[in-house]
Amino acid sequence: MKSKNSYRFTSDVEPSEKQLHIIMKEVAIEAQKRAEEANIKFQQNLIQLSVKTRNQFSVR
Repeated sequence: MKSKNSYRFTSDVEPSEKQLHIIMKEVAIEAQKRAEEANIKFQQNLIQLSVKTRNQFSVR
């Protein structure tokens, strides 16, 4: 999955402290967002597994 953001500098000029701070903040926000999305997906999968397991052992 490619992100629309690219944190690669295309010039040979070193980034300023402010630029680095901004990039690090953006990366942290993106990481938090991905972690939240992964947690939601994990919880959904856990619920589906629980339902399947319950259905397998239910008395009919």
